[in-house]
Amino acid sequence: MGSFFKKDLLVFWRDRKEILMSLLLPIVIIFVLNIAFSGLFDEGAESMNIDVAIVQEDNESIGLEKFEEKVNDMDLPPAEKEALLTQAARISPAGLINEFFNDPEMKEWVSVQELSREKATELVKEGKLDALINIPEGFTYSVLSSMLLGENIETALSINVKEESTEVNALQDMVTNYVNTLNFQFALGSASEAGMTEPELPQGGREVVEGVESYTMAQYFTFAIGTLFALFIASTVAMKTVTEKRERVFNRIILTNSKPFDYLMGKILSTFSMTWIQLLITLTVTQLLLDVFSGMSFEFWLGTILVITAFSIAVAGLSALFTPITLRLDDPNAANGLFLMIVMAMGVLGGSFFPIDFLPEWVQKIGEWTPNGLTQATLLEWIQYGSSEDLIVPIILLLSFFIVCLFIGMFLFPRRERV
Repeated sequence: MGSFFKKDLLVFWRDRKEILMSLLLPIVIIFVLNIAFSGLFDEGAESMNIDVAIVQEDNESIGLEKFEEKVNDMDLPPAEKEALLTQAARISPAGLINEFFNDPEMKEWVSVQELSREKATELVKEGKLDALINIPEGFTYSVLSSMLLGENIETALSINVKEESTEVNALQDMVTNYVNTLNFQFALGSASEAGMTEPELPQGGREVVEGVESYTMAQYFTFAIGTLFALFIASTVAMKTVTEKRERVFNRIILTNSKPFDYLMGKILSTFSMTWIQLLITLTVTQLLLDVFSGMSFEFWLGTILVITAFSIAVAGLSALFTPITLRLDDPNAANGLFLMIVMAMGVLGGSFFPIDFLPEWVQKIGEWTPNGLTQATLLEWIQYGSSEDLIVPIILLLSFFIVCLFIGMFLFPRRERV
């Protein structure tokens, strides 16, 4: 077994190009991604400044008078009519919009000015304003009818922009959430016995759960790219078997009466060693260059190494599965294509290419059963919670993956009579 292990290490060592690709490429990609997304999700990122114009085309008094006429024409008891008109007098839809944008905290990053439609449209086209919010004619009447009478709204706010941007998307989300919050509060007020009260402006903020640390995108990239390239080592080691088949090395090994298990263990041990070394070098270099895991304790690094070791064993199991498939297939291109599809599928489902939080829940569950997805999720949770008990089950699952792949690989390994 030791001689096979040494042989596979030497074969891999002779391919200097493959070594450089395995060790340097993940570090380069992590470095580039970290620069590209630097500050995008960081707490210290510069806050955006949104320039907005409010175009007021609605006459609130006319809208209120029109609503009063409609209520008076309805077949309702006098007391109910009086209650509706009292509530309507207390509501100023356009005033609530202005109050929201003129809030002192909102003014820190949103600049608002009231302009005519022509002037605001011109400034938006010139790029001097990010957007204009139009309060159209009949807005007050439409909102009151919707809130108090349950009718479908006919006249709504509109946001006019020149082009999509982060600022525009943020503005749209703010206005949508604010209007939804107001509608919800008015609905509760209408349903309650106390009647409608003064609406409260929604407050935004960031809640931090005690004892939970958030992970950074740099940490995510490090684990995602590192585990992805580790999977390629399994296919690389297995594809070295093609050369051994072509040069009759494998046949000579069989003639020496060596056990197939020893040959397979040589692939497994070499894959484990190279995967483990690659991941440790990736983590070490990214930490030295980018300080990705700043301030982490010794316990964190110890737990990370344990998870990486279990993951390296799982990747070695993948090599134990790929190797007999390579021996059985006559076309090396077919074997290489099959391994590439498997690795890429694991990369996509495991979140090594992009976060999979927006995908359906069943897809996320499948991704957590891939070795890279399970390792990545475990290490990110390790950063957040730091609970050593959370490492036990993932490590057991990774070792179980290795055992399953090993048994399947032994079953698929060609018998002597097939060689």
